[in-house]
Amino acid sequence: MRPQSGQRLNISIGRIPFSIHIPPGDLQRHAERRYREFASCLPDSIPILLRANSRKRTGPGQFSYALDDASLVLDSSGADFHGVRHEYALDSLLRILLTVVLLPRRGFLLHAASIVRDGRAYIFMGRSGAGKSTVASLSPAGSVLTDEISLLRFSEGSWQAYGTPFWGEFRAAGTNSHYPVTGIYVLSQATHDRIEPLSSKEILRALLPCVLFFTSQKRAHELLLVMLLNLIEQVPCYRLHFRRCADFWRLIA
Repeated sequence: MRPQSGQRLNISIGRIPFSIHIPPGDLQRHAERRYREFASCLPDSIPILLRANSRKRTGPGQFSYALDDASLVLDSSGADFHGVRHEYALDSLLRILLTVVLLPRRGFLLHAASIVRDGRAYIFMGRSGAGKSTVASLSPAGSVLTDEISLLRFSEGSWQAYGTPFWGEFRAAGTNSHYPVTGIYVLSQATHDRIEPLSSKEILRALLPCVLFFTSQKRAHELLLVMLLNLIEQVPCYRLHFRRCADFWRLIA
């Protein structure tokens, strides 16, 4: 049975509300600080209960995932996080949980930086070392929605980029806001700046390794593929060859 009282941290990421039950102590204080920009009390929150032990349980209708000494179990009543001893484990399990609950809501997490200019979001994607944090550091002050893990979701009739608290080297804490996506750019280091349009096959090949995805269920893979194809149809996609200087913005904005 899930407790009905105690310390609860209510947050919303990508307009997905969570109510996290955290025992009092250092972890609670770290979590409150880490997610303070995402504090929210939206209705129908998904309850998350932190348990000290690392016991893993599985059963019909459940999703489970183990990460080092920590693990999560999700069922129809909410999620249990086991063995969470520090904020980094909590953050990792929260990312994994989000990938599961976003999927039926037409959303996903992507290794990408999201930069906002003139009320529109530009997505710069790539694996570690591709230059996401560099793009963030070369962008105007206050324009970085997130520098490492972007949340894309189809809402309000179009694809939107939402801020997340999942930062990278630039340590952009993120803001709890969202903007329409105007373009997706695959990062490629080069000796001069240029933009290359990508075909649907090319962008899908680039997208798939950058999507955070933790389930082997066939139906989930089918839903993800349909969603990505819809994204590609609606949002222009390019390869950005850039010299790691701010001049690339002249080609984009």
